[in-house]
Amino acid sequence: MLPWLTFVITGLFASTALSEPINHYHILNHIDNYGNLDLRNKPYLELPAGLVVKGNLNIAKTSIKEIPADVDIQGSLDASNSALKKIAKGVNIKGYANLLASQIASWPGGVKVGGYINLTDTPLTRLPPRLKVKGDLSVIRTPLNALPEGIVVEGNLYIGGSKITEFPDKMTVKGNIFLGGNRISKWPKNLDLGGAVAP
Repeated sequence: MLPWLTFVITGLFASTALSEPINHYHILNHIDNYGNLDLRNKPYLELPAGLVVKGNLNIAKTSIKEIPADVDIQGSLDASNSALKKIAKGVNIKGYANLLASQIASWPGGVKVGGYINLTDTPLTRLPPRLKVKGDLSVIRTPLNALPEGIVVEGNLYIGGSKITEFPDKMTVKGNIFLGGNRISKWPKNLDLGGAVAP
């Protein structure tokens, strides 16, 4: 067989293998002694359902579009600058979720996050009813035009550059609200604010 033909065939098989969900053998190549799974800049396209990551999961700058059902991330998630569009219900993230410049347009209900949620520079248009964030929430430079009724943010809220001009009737922000230049025409009737409002 011609050497160049062997190279082309090998390349095709490698490409096919990488388009499948990452398997346990591949995972072993990318996991460290602390249980962190680092797939940053790697060519994988899918994660398997039910994946348990004992540390942090880094899928930044990947083509992974979905975190499937029942994935358990016992550290934090970094999906910044990725193709991520969907996080399935039942996903558990013990730490923070950094989705900066990902493709998330709708944050689902039924996803547990133990820290901040960064949705800056995403195409976000919807947050679920009664969302509770256990740290900061950033929706900076998103097309989001409304926060859900009864939202609870245990850290700071950042909305600058979003389409938000009105707040829901009831909301809780235990830190500060950073408007980032947004002008609010309707304020909550029931606002539980632990900090201050910065223009």
